[in-house]
Amino acid sequence: MKTFIHDHARLFGAAAAFSLLINLSLLAPSLFMLQVTDRVMASRSLETLVMLGLVTLMALLLMLVLDMVRARLLALAGVKLERRLGADLLREMFYRPAGAAPAGYALRDLASLRTFLGGAGVIALFDVVWMPIYMGVIFLFDNLLGVLALASAAILVLLAVANERFTRRRLEKLQQDGRDASRLLDAVARGGDVVRAMGMAGAVIERNRAAQARLHAEQLGTQSVAGGIGSLTRFFRQGVQVAMLSTGAYLVVKQEASPGVMIAVTIILGRALAPVESLVAQWKLLVEARAAWGRLTPLLAAPLPSRFAGLPEPTGRVTVEGVSWRAPGSDRAIVRDLNLDIAPAEVLAVVGPSGSGKSTLGRLLVGALAPTAGRVRFDGAELSQWPPEQLGRHLGYLPQDISLFPGSLADNIARLEGGRADAVVEAAKRARVHELIVALPGGYDTPLGEGGAPLSGGQRQRVGFARACYGRPRFLVLDEPNAFLDEAGEQALMDAIAGLKAEGTTVVVITQRSKLLAVADRVVVMRDGAIERIGVKAAANQAANQVASPAVAAATNVKEIRQ
Repeated sequence: MKTFIHDHARLFGAAAAFSLLINLSLLAPSLFMLQVTDRVMASRSLETLVMLGLVTLMALLLMLVLDMVRARLLALAGVKLERRLGADLLREMFYRPAGAAPAGYALRDLASLRTFLGGAGVIALFDVVWMPIYMGVIFLFDNLLGVLALASAAILVLLAVANERFTRRRLEKLQQDGRDASRLLDAVARGGDVVRAMGMAGAVIERNRAAQARLHAEQLGTQSVAGGIGSLTRFFRQGVQVAMLSTGAYLVVKQEASPGVMIAVTIILGRALAPVESLVAQWKLLVEARAAWGRLTPLLAAPLPSRFAGLPEPTGRVTVEGVSWRAPGSDRAIVRDLNLDIAPAEVLAVVGPSGSGKSTLGRLLVGALAPTAGRVRFDGAELSQWPPEQLGRHLGYLPQDISLFPGSLADNIARLEGGRADAVVEAAKRARVHELIVALPGGYDTPLGEGGAPLSGGQRQRVGFARACYGRPRFLVLDEPNAFLDEAGEQALMDAIAGLKAEGTTVVVITQRSKLLAVADRVVVMRDGAIERIGVKAAANQAANQVASPAVAAATNVKEIRQ
C-alpha cells in the first residue's frame, strides 16, 4: 500500500498543488464583494465593476478547470490502485498458505478505497489542510474577526473529533454485521436447492430477519449519533456565519471596518469551514475506507517470496516427510506425522472412514494447504520452492467439490488460459470423456453457467477430470473421482487411470469405493488423521472392506455375487 503511494507521489502531489490553487481561486468572490461594496458603489464606476467581474470570472473558470482535473486525477488514482493491488490480492488469495490468505471481502475493501478516492470525502481532506490560508486572510482584515473565525474552526474540528470518537466503533461493528448478514445470504444462494427441497425457507427467513434486526438496530443507533453530530455541525456553521456577520456589522457601526470587509470575511469563513462540514457528512465513507486500508495493509505488507524458476522437469516422485496440519486457531491436528514416498508412475489409493484426513492429505499433496509441520517434496524440492505457475503445469487436481467456471466447456478444460484446441481434445481423450463431450449439442463450445449448469453431477466430475489431465501433468490427485459416476463412467475412469500410469504419470486416488482399488499399486489406509498401514495391491479388497461403510461393503458384496 505504501509502495503504491510512493510510486504515485507525483499524482497525489499534483492533486495537492491543484487544491492550493483552487482554494486561492475561491478567495476571488469574497474579494470581489469587498471591492464592489467599498469601491464600485462609492465611485459608481461601471468600468471598474466590469473589470472586477471579468477577473473574478477568470478565477472561477480556473477553479472549475483545476477542480475537474483534480477529481479526474483522484479517480485515476483509485482505478490505478484497484488495477495494481487487485492482481496482488488475487495472488495473495491463491498463493498464500490457507489461513494466511485474505478473505474474499478483500476485493470489496479495495473497491471501497477506489470509491473513496473518487468521491467527495478525499477532496474534503485535500481542502481542509488549506484552512489556515483562509484564517490568515481574515486576520489580515481584523484581529477580532480572525479570533472569532479561529475559535469557530476549532469548535468545528472538535465536533469532527467527537464524531470520530462516538461513531468509529459503531460504524466498524455495522460493517461486520453487514458482512455477517451477506455471508448468510451468499451461503443460502449457493444452497438454494437444499433450502427449497427440505423446507428450510422459513428457518432461513427467520435467521435473516434476526440478522437484519441486529443490523438495523446498530444502523439506527449509529445514524442517531452521526446524524445528531452532523445536524449540530450544520447548525453551528450557519450560526457562526451569523455571528461573523453580526461582529462585522458591529465593527462597521464602530467605524472600525467597512461594509465590504463585513461581507467578505463572512464568505471567506463559510468557505474555510465547508471542508470540515463535508468531512463530517462523509464520515461513514471515511471510516469504511480507513478500515479497509487497515485490513489490506498487513495482507500486502510482506511480498510473495520469489522462487527459482529453473527447476528441471519433474519425474513425478512425491515425498511426504512428517507432515501435520491443523486448521488456523485450532489445537487439534487434522492429519499428523504423515510419512509417505510415492514413486513415479505409481497409482496410490488412499482409503479410510469419513473424517480420517484423506481429503486434507490430497490438498497437502498439491499445495492447496501448507503443512503446519513437515514437508511435501515434488522431485526432491519442497512445494514452496516451485513457482506456482510452473508447479501448476505439472499438477492435476480433482477435488470433491467440482468447481466449473462460467465460460465454454473447452475453456474449463484448458484451465481458463485459452489453450490450443488440440491440447483440449487431447486432455479430454486422456480422461476418456471426448465421446461424452461431442455428444452434447454444443460439444466443446457448450456454455457453462453457475455451478457447471447444464451438466449433471457425473458429467461435471468427468469434465473436471479432463481439466486435471490438461497439459500432461506428471502428478494427479483425484479426490472421490467416481462419487457421481455410473458403472460406465467408473469403467472409463479406471481405463483413464491405467492409461495415465502407462504414460508415466503418478496418480493418487482418494476413494471410498473398492472398484478403483483394482488399478492401484498400493493402498494407504488412514484413520484419525494418521496412516494406519500401507498395503500392496493384493491387500486392496481387504482394506476396502475394513474401511468402507456398511452400505458400500454390502453393495460391493452384492455385485460380486451377481458376477
